[in-house]
Amino acid sequence: MTQNPSEHDDLDSADGEDPLLASCLDDALGPYLGALSPEEIEDYRRFLTVFITTHPAAAPLYDRLRARPPVLSESGEVAREGAGAEGSMANTAAVEPGDGTFGGRR
Repeated sequence: MTQNPSEHDDLDSADGEDPLLASCLDDALGPYLGALSPEEIEDYRRFLTVFITTHPAAAPLYDRLRARPPVLSESGEVAREGAGAEGSMANTAAVEPGDGTFGGRR
């Protein structure tokens, strides 16, 4: 599984590693840390980096993950694409009787 290290040097980030990519690689390679040598782990890390960022099936999924907002550490409202505030219960005045809801829930 050894590859030419200079072949994909353009994919190495000069300003640091992408945290999303690092998390994906850690998840994928975590079970093998005790079974493989550090050199083999680095080979697999480079291979998976190239695969995730360039493969026609994996790259669009990776791009979609990168486009998502970061995970919030607190509860709260998160804006979603295509969802407007008009559907929110916070903006709804009193629920009219006979509107087909139970207990004012929509």
